[in-house]
Amino acid sequence: MVEGAFTVSSGVVTLALALDDPPQEPRWKGGILFDGAVRGAMRLSSPSARQAARSIGDWPYYAAGLMPLLADPLVAWLVRDDATAAANMELIGLEAFSYAGLSSFISTRISVRERPDVTECRREHPEGGCDRDTEAFWSGHTTIVAASAGIVCANHQFMALWGSPAADASACGLATSAALVTTISRLAADRHYASDVLVGFGIGFGFGYGVPTLLHYGRTKKPVLVAIQPAFGDGAALNVAGSF
Repeated sequence: MVEGAFTVSSGVVTLALALDDPPQEPRWKGGILFDGAVRGAMRLSSPSARQAARSIGDWPYYAAGLMPLLADPLVAWLVRDDATAAANMELIGLEAFSYAGLSSFISTRISVRERPDVTECRREHPEGGCDRDTEAFWSGHTTIVAASAGIVCANHQFMALWGSPAADASACGLATSAALVTTISRLAADRHYASDVLVGFGIGFGFGYGVPTLLHYGRTKKPVLVAIQPAFGDGAALNVAGSF
């Protein structure tokens, strides 16, 4: 019940932030640490190539919910004949996605970091005419696709959905590879700095894997054992020992 309330609340707040216009004036511009070096190596030179990379990376982002929210629950229901597991997987996936999405929106609203391609445009065209975009940190696209990968990896680790350890490991590998495609595309398209996508990937995968594992699959009820035994020494006594 509590987790359901948190999930719904997170979804509502995320939707409200998505519909609200972000700040126009950045608080933070430019790269940090290794951002400049990675940008120099990964950024594609031509605008058309950057646009193509952006489009390629959008596909895994838009398809992020297909495996954890559609394909895997259907396998559990129709192939494994476990409707309860299918429903639980659906709810767990929605919970993880809601937390990941909310964290990303809160971060962009607090950091107000200008995207690198916008900063570049302003440098090349000081007279104006450039878009305003302050939703760089951390990368929302990367967060969502990484959350999807984390959910898939957790589901296939604890449930033999595809029939064998190798097949279930390949599901995790497939989802993670799709997440990496989006991550790399955001750098190649110059939409994000390396710090944006690295933090986004870590946060997203953390929610995607952590919510199912720590809050659901990891909840194993252990029996409570208590033993009472007589003890003899200087006088009669009772020893109580147990495991909880």
